[in-house]
Amino acid sequence: MQVTTAGRGVMLSDGATNIMPIPPHRGSPLTAQQASENQIVVHRAMRLHYEHVQRSLVHGFYQGWDLHPGQLPTRYAAVYAFFLQGFESAVARLRNFVDKAAQATLAGDVFDDAATGQGLLNFFLRGINCGAFTEQEACASGLTLAELRGRSFVKILENRQARVMAK
Repeated sequence: MQVTTAGRGVMLSDGATNIMPIPPHRGSPLTAQQASENQIVVHRAMRLHYEHVQRSLVHGFYQGWDLHPGQLPTRYAAVYAFFLQGFESAVARLRNFVDKAAQATLAGDVFDDAATGQGLLNFFLRGINCGAFTEQEACASGLTLAELRGRSFVKILENRQARVMAK
């Protein structure tokens, strides 16, 4: 589905986790056994949802469905952790990628992998949007704030090439 819809403006969404973080025992007072069972059931459901969200992100599905308000904290935690954990690697990859793309362009070689550069740029944009890191921290990738905010890897390459040619 991702390959078929790529570049067509279609946003895909992963499915929902249908195991809800709802305690099976309600009412008051609860026995110690019931309170313990409630905690186990809710934590298990939260862990499962977290794992589902992480797996979706790893596979490139940045949108998903939540069926219960109790899933919002685990979605936030999973998204935040995903971007925070991938930050250092993405910084190195994007910095290297921009450098190699600029070299290819300056040497007159065809650089035809702008999609990878755009994917890396999108990683930073999504990470910034979820609060995992700031724009200033994302600049460790070698991009400027203006380049990040421009949201286009092709424009970044074009502008850098134009600056070099103007010198």
